Amino acid sequence: MRSIRRRTLSSLVLSLCLLPAVARAAYFETSAPPRENDHYAAARYRLWISPETTTVRGIIIRQHGCGEGARRYGLDHANDLQWQELARRHQFALLGTELWNTEMCAQWYRVEDGSGDALLRALDQLAAETGHAELASVPWALFGHSGGGYWCTGMLFRHPERVLAAVIRSGGTAFLQWHPAVKKIPVLMAAGIDDRVDGQEYTTALTIKSFRAYRRFDAPWVVAIDPKADHGNANGRRFYIPFLDAMLSLRLPTAGNVPRIIDTSKGWQGNPDTGEIAPVGERARRSWAWFPDESLAQKWQEFVRTGTVIDHTPPPPPHGLRVDTSGSQPQLTWDSRIDLESGLKAFRIYRNGTLVGEVKGQRSNHGDAPEPANVAFSWPMSGTGRYSVSAVNHDGLESPQSDSCHFAP
Repeated sequence: MRSIRRRTLSSLVLSLCLLPAVARAAYFETSAPPRENDHYAAARYRLWISPETTTVRGIIIRQHGCGEGARRYGLDHANDLQWQELARRHQFALLGTELWNTEMCAQWYRVEDGSGDALLRALDQLAAETGHAELASVPWALFGHSGGGYWCTGMLFRHPERVLAAVIRSGGTAFLQWHPAVKKIPVLMAAGIDDRVDGQEYTTALTIKSFRAYRRFDAPWVVAIDPKADHGNANGRRFYIPFLDAMLSLRLPTAGNVPRIIDTSKGWQGNPDTGEIAPVGERARRSWAWFPDESLAQKWQEFVRTGTVIDHTPPPPPHGLRVDTSGSQPQLTWDSRIDLESGLKAFRIYRNGTLVGEVKGQRSNHGDAPEPANVAFSWPMSGTGRYSVSAVNHDGLESPQSDSCHFAP
């Protein structure tokens, strides 16, 4: 009787391993050619939507910076696994862009010269192509680096009613503009301590000046100067992603598309000069950064003092292991949540409890674009046995192994 049960369980596990693949996330691309009076040469867009998202609640827009290198990777921002996890968590879509001009990049990052309207036209097209009509009207979270920071600043002031939160890295002169609606939007102004553009050291000073211009009116703004970075992003995502995660949780509408207003009389605050943090309490300081809670304040403190935020928790284990036999060699494949705090360094493949291989994960370049753009969630089967998979984040922490999958060719 015991041997019959063992064979039954074995066949059940094998049948589970041969289940068809689940629905994969979808990518959609479109473009918005310049009109007669537009001052940009081309605008292309790539949108990612999780298969778990039935109704899109917002869009994370990743805007690249100036230069051929930044433009070349622009669309790939939609392929970033760590940013995709942020989008999935909030039922957002993730948008990568490619904007360029044959002359100066200021001709595309000035939103009033056509690139702002290009985004709106592209979202209308994507709303029709994806079947998600809500894409044309949902709110945004903005992230822009360098020239992309200037573009995001422009969109922040042009469409404040649609912006839930923004990260402006090494760009933007918010102190030159005033809009009462903007002071209600949580904004992170960020730069590197050695931030130079064309050899000039003005970026960090302008970043701090923009922060002060709005924080003094009690805006929920933060400034973060990376002590280890230059104009590149370095490990900035270690704080930028938690910032947006916290702010989206506060700002997402409970119904409709009107963002919730943040109460800055509560929370925590941080001294940009010393890194000191404290509860707002009865001594609210409008020259200090504002945070909704102690957790984000502590991450900011660690980041402005060390240039990173250490991840102390392992990633979630992969799941949904199955065997794809459609090709010339069977492939073990799986699904996985990506570590929001520090991303995916690798997947480790085990057979009968022994490590037999590794699938490389994803890093990011100085412009914060993912490299490589596409990561395999598969492994060629190399023998009979029970297979399991673990995930490893960029701080070297390994998840528990997944449920095992028996394979017998």
